Amino acid sequence: MHISEVTDRVLTQLRDAGDYPTNPNLNAASVVVFFPGGCPDTAPEGWPDEVDFDTPHATTICPDCLESWRDDHLVSAPVAVPPGTPLTLHFPWVAAQPAPTTPDDGSPADTDPVPAGTSA
Repeated sequence: MHISEVTDRVLTQLRDAGDYPTNPNLNAASVVVFFPGGCPDTAPEGWPDEVDFDTPHATTICPDCLESWRDDHLVSAPVAVPPGTPLTLHFPWVAAQPAPTTPDDGSPADTDPVPAGTSA
């Protein structure tokens, strides 16, 4: 198989990504290669070095491993993509954090000025 024949992708996200609101990698949604005929044992010819392909089913998805991926991830239906689409895309994000509360005087908590050192 040649890399030009890799035309399907799925979108994945860790099911419990919300448990890691400040970790952009665990929160990331990812576009992953989908092999409709099964994940190959080795990377297809022309597979870029910078895209991981350790073992079948580890970083790619096929009908045989789809259900095991869905144990831990939300996985979209596969879609055909146009030639030249990157093999993988990663969309890291960090959940919004609540703003610090302020005391009754309106000053943010723990923001008292600290004198600068006198050494130059």
